[in-house]
Amino acid sequence: MRVIKFFILMVLLTLFLTSAAPVRASFLGDIFDSLKQLLIPNVTPAKLTVDSAITQAADEDENHNGQVDAGEIVTFSYTITNPTKNEYAFSTLNTNIPRDNLNFIHDIKGTSSLSDADKTITIPNLRINPQSELIISFKARTNYSSDELILSTEPELLTQDKQSLLKSGRKTIQAKPLKDNEIPNMIKLKTQEP
Repeated sequence: MRVIKFFILMVLLTLFLTSAAPVRASFLGDIFDSLKQLLIPNVTPAKLTVDSAITQAADEDENHNGQVDAGEIVTFSYTITNPTKNEYAFSTLNTNIPRDNLNFIHDIKGTSSLSDADKTITIPNLRINPQSELIISFKARTNYSSDELILSTEPELLTQDKQSLLKSGRKTIQAKPLKDNEIPNMIKLKTQEP
């Protein structure tokens, strides 16, 4: 009699375990997924970025009015961040700055050269090392003008083969126009010549 009770108990236990197995597996899977999310955060893959800024150059507010006026100097700066393990050699940063609004480009940092071909400023031959940050900046004088000037940059990073790696958002700054009596006499004379 004991053997029969034991056998019936084993059959019932087996039926219970096999019928409850999907529920238990699903339950254990949910617990495992929850623990995995807690222990291993959902991380998006690192990617190359470029950020830009246009600011009034320090100590260059000639009339001390706290804003950029035509004829004053501004600083363009670019920060290229490469958190990846890839190196990007001979890259080009196309700033998309309209060259005809600027003159006297100087105080270049973070690169050995600039180009202003095709009426825009580009920064060629960049080496962007893995897991590093490259900061590039330069100053330029805005043109003297009695019209409002909008200075802008929309940086695009290109590969050695001139393929687009990434494009960043457009940044702008407004240069307040000068009144006729504020434009230097030498500039007025050049614009009045036949």
